[in-house]
Amino acid sequence: MKTALSRTKLLASALIVIAVIGGATYYLLGRNADTELLEDAEYSEAQLNEGGVDGIRDLPLAEAKKRLNYLILDMRDSLNRIAVIESMRLEIGPATPTPGEPQAHKELSYDKPFVPFPDQQLKAALTTLKQTPLHFQQVFFDYGSGLNLDVETIRDTLKLGALPDQESTGSYQIQTVHFRDGTQQPFAEVVLEDANSEEEPNHTSTELKVNKPVERISVALHYQAYPGFKKILLDQANPKVTGENGETYQLTALGDSRAALQLATPKHKSYVIQGLTADGKTLYSGGSSSNTSPTAAQKANLKAYYNELLRMEDHFDDFKNAAAVQDHLEKFASSLPSSDSDLSNVQVTYQFEDTPASVVIYLLEPAQPQTIDLEMSNNLAPRDRYIAFDSASEKKGFIDNQGQWVVKPRFERIEYTQMPDVYQMMVGEKSSGEGWSQLLFKYFAFVPGTHTLNELPFESIEQQINDRLMVVQRETNGPYGVYDVKKLQVVVPMKYVNPSVVGEVFIARPGQKTYGSDSLYGAWNLSGKELLAPRYSSVNGAGAFIYATSADKHQTDVYDLGMKKLNPAGATVFGQFVQGQPLLIQDRKSNKYSFINEQGKALPFSLPFDDVNTFSNGMAVVQKGSRYGAIDTNGKLRVPVTYTKLTPFQKNLAAAEMDGFEGLVLIDKNNRVAKKLGSYTSYSYPSNSNDATYSIWDAQVPNRVNVFDADGNQTSSFERE
Repeated sequence: MKTALSRTKLLASALIVIAVIGGATYYLLGRNADTELLEDAEYSEAQLNEGGVDGIRDLPLAEAKKRLNYLILDMRDSLNRIAVIESMRLEIGPATPTPGEPQAHKELSYDKPFVPFPDQQLKAALTTLKQTPLHFQQVFFDYGSGLNLDVETIRDTLKLGALPDQESTGSYQIQTVHFRDGTQQPFAEVVLEDANSEEEPNHTSTELKVNKPVERISVALHYQAYPGFKKILLDQANPKVTGENGETYQLTALGDSRAALQLATPKHKSYVIQGLTADGKTLYSGGSSSNTSPTAAQKANLKAYYNELLRMEDHFDDFKNAAAVQDHLEKFASSLPSSDSDLSNVQVTYQFEDTPASVVIYLLEPAQPQTIDLEMSNNLAPRDRYIAFDSASEKKGFIDNQGQWVVKPRFERIEYTQMPDVYQMMVGEKSSGEGWSQLLFKYFAFVPGTHTLNELPFESIEQQINDRLMVVQRETNGPYGVYDVKKLQVVVPMKYVNPSVVGEVFIARPGQKTYGSDSLYGAWNLSGKELLAPRYSSVNGAGAFIYATSADKHQTDVYDLGMKKLNPAGATVFGQFVQGQPLLIQDRKSNKYSFINEQGKALPFSLPFDDVNTFSNGMAVVQKGSRYGAIDTNGKLRVPVTYTKLTPFQKNLAAAEMDGFEGLVLIDKNNRVAKKLGSYTSYSYPSNSNDATYSIWDAQVPNRVNVFDADGNQTSSFERE
């Protein structure tokens, strides 16, 4: 009896904690006048024996009477506390500031809004993951191999269905292992006995007793998800919501950056509570305190128990000894009706950065176990040999596809590289003489058709070109070249710096040190044959074209990847081929402009203008005198030459200045005014993009500047002195 009664008494007493906490936040206006408090005879200290029901039987009868007196007073006080707290009237509103005290502006912090993500949405998101590659990494040992599952994207997805600050974990149970030799086995047949078991399925790595290369694995992902939710919004105008099954959600206080609620929520459900500003932002919460309170059935039992104590006092002479007193109390307590309820009563107080305008409650259905089947593939590409670790010697070597050693373990460290047949190995250490040493690494490759390792003559790999060629650097700050792994030889000598590769073209400039700048750029094929002599200030590849600019920067030529020159003799190129648009060229002698297509053919339209610009999003700005217009890719004048200023088009719109309006307007490709922006402070307009920004003076607010994007939508504003 003591345990049940004490728990109920503590629940009642806990309400006083809420009242104390609330004293700093709310205004207690007093209790309802019709609240009836229990009153009975008072006892002196000499008439009381403090304690519970347990132990009464060991007392003399006179002391048992004193214990009964104590229980009466204690139960009366508990019932009165409950009545007082439940009758309190609490005013909703902020605390009154000190008169004359300035209120400093408060920079607020905000939480991430909780977005419910029930099981159907979570399952759909996990199903989408099945359409993207999921990987594991296999590492090899002399006695078997290890599988390390990459589950980061899975965890990120499970996090969507978790409560704030809750761990988002799943249980990964491997079902079948599919090997690269075409065979497959149930996971239970190949797993090491102490690596994983049915009792411990929550793992992201495991060990197999075979070291054959694995192609893929079938995995059952077990996780928890809630099937649905209910959203409740409480504010000053609507402080209470009652559900169909008697559950209640009541805002009891709001002020001084706090909110207090009294909830009767279904058991086994979870809830998330957040405070919102007037404009719907989620306020940062600095913590909360909560207490459960007795239900109506529990209060009825307390009252019945109290009445029975009073009855026992009136008929105490009926008890022959103290044991009879205790037996009667225990029997009466056990006969009380069950006070179990489908609802859980909770009083909770939240502290926020500021007093919220409203409180939102998300009531989540109990989480249910879910399972989804996934497949994960080996992120280590198939190859003839694999690095393996020997536990006896603690060295590394190589095994073949059947798990047999083909290079005995004798290396401290071996690492895969981006090239399938090239490895980086530790070859020694170099002492600094100051108590530390530098690890020395070299690159090695297998001689084709053998298991013989060959040391490679370079220090680093800059870029993989294809499955046999790579750009390499001889030493730090040294020259670059191209190495053929299949031939095991340098095919472009290591005597160039600042290299890049476009298609089958190697672009660089001669030099022995990367920090030198005394040479010009040229181009060579991947066998080392010179394509462009090194006499250009720059050679750049973009898309399927190469652009070479002369040393004096007065001439730019364009080539396709076969190094066919596309611009005619005597003409220089402006810009680049972008989005399939024609390329602008100018005759060096006549200064006349024209356009060529990607095959180098001149386009048959005239350009009777003083100046022509490159195409941007299908339109090219042209100038005649001091006026501007624009043509399309067919040479048609779509925007007449009437504007005093016209910027490159951003997708469908361009900024312009025109007669009769002060400032910028946005026009479309058919010369229609889409929006009048006004006087500006600055603007930017990158070609062939939609990233333009326009800073426009606010017509109503002095010194305010509004910023618009390329489509004329306002994105921000700021004050300017």
